[in-house]
Amino acid sequence: MSRFVFILFLFCFSSCTKSVRFQNLLEGKWIVERIKVVDGQSVSHIIEDAEGQLRLSFQDSVSVGLCNFELNIDSIIYPFAISFDGLDPVFFDRTDGLEFGSDMARNRYKIILLTKRDLVLEYYDPLNFQLRKLVFVKEE
Repeated sequence: MSRFVFILFLFCFSSCTKSVRFQNLLEGKWIVERIKVVDGQSVSHIIEDAEGQLRLSFQDSVSVGLCNFELNIDSIIYPFAISFDGLDPVFFDRTDGLEFGSDMARNRYKIILLTKRDLVLEYYDPLNFQLRKLVFVKEE
């Protein structure tokens, strides 16, 4: 019985440290480097000149930022904006997911890559039928 309690304690301790470690890596200001958009017709667009930033703080329980980009489809320019502003960002350690924003702009992102310097998030925008992959670099 004592072995079971000890193993359970180790499991709980190790799962908590992953969450804390990821939250510490996510904290700070991130600059949008590029965006990849796959639309409903399975056409990929890579936007190198996207402008935006994201600041995440789990300690202050806030996410702040905005990203603007344009898609050129059949010589027509379509502007898009993603708001990151909101309270209570949440990290889901079992799915490596991240949720932040507010109201209708609150999205659940899949963490594709997370290092001290790089962050890649992916989410689906159902209103525009787009899968979006955001590539961030941490501001030093």
